[in-house]
Amino acid sequence: MYDPMVAKLIVWDQDREQATRRMLRALGEYEIGDLKTLLPFHQAILQTPQWANAETCRDLIEDRAWLKTLAFPKVEKTPDGEAAKVERDYTVEVSGKRFDVKVIGNAPAGLSAPASGATGAAGARTAPKRTVRETSSGNGTSSDTLTAPLQGTVFKVVVQHGASVQEGDLICVIEAMKMENEITAHKTGTITELPVTIGVSVSVGDALAVITAASAA
Repeated sequence: MYDPMVAKLIVWDQDREQATRRMLRALGEYEIGDLKTLLPFHQAILQTPQWANAETCRDLIEDRAWLKTLAFPKVEKTPDGEAAKVERDYTVEVSGKRFDVKVIGNAPAGLSAPASGATGAAGARTAPKRTVRETSSGNGTSSDTLTAPLQGTVFKVVVQHGASVQEGDLICVIEAMKMENEITAHKTGTITELPVTIGVSVSVGDALAVITAASAA
C-alpha cells in the first residue's frame, strides 16, 4: 500500500571491484528485523560474473529459477488455513520528524498472531499522511519573497499572478521523494511575481512567488 523503499545505500571507491566489495560489506551490516527485504537479492547480484563485467544482469532478472533461490520461506498457516496476522508499531523518523506507524500483516515464520484486540506495546495509531504542509519563512531576497523550503519538482500551482492571498493560503505543491508538499503563503497580500510553473525543478531558497502587502491608506 505504500512505497516499499525503507533505505537507500550508496557507496564509492577507486573502481568497480573495490566499490562492489564495500557495498557487499555494507549490505552485510544491515540489521532489519521482522521485514522481508531485497538484501539477499542485492547481495546475490553483486557476486555474479555479470555484475563484475558491468552487464545489466537482465538474464538473471528474468530467470525465475534463479530468483526462487532467493525467496523467503512461505508464511505458516494457522489451523483454519489463514495466515496469521500480527500488528506491529514502529517509530519512523523522516527529515528530523518522528511518526508512529502501525503495520498489519502476515506473521513471520514461527510467530503466532496476537490475541484478539492486541495491538502491541504502543497501541493503535494512525500512519502519517503522504501530504506535508510547509510554510516558507520568506528568507529570500526580500520579506515579500516566498522561497522553496525543499528541493523538488513543482507538481501544482494553485494561484495566478495578481491574485489576492491570505497568510496560510495554498500557493503551490512541490513533489519530493514521492511526497506532495503543500507550500503556503507566508503573508497576506497580492501575488506580484509568480516565476514557477508546473513541472519545473526548484532548489532550497528558490523564489516561488512574491507577495506584496497592500500599502496603508
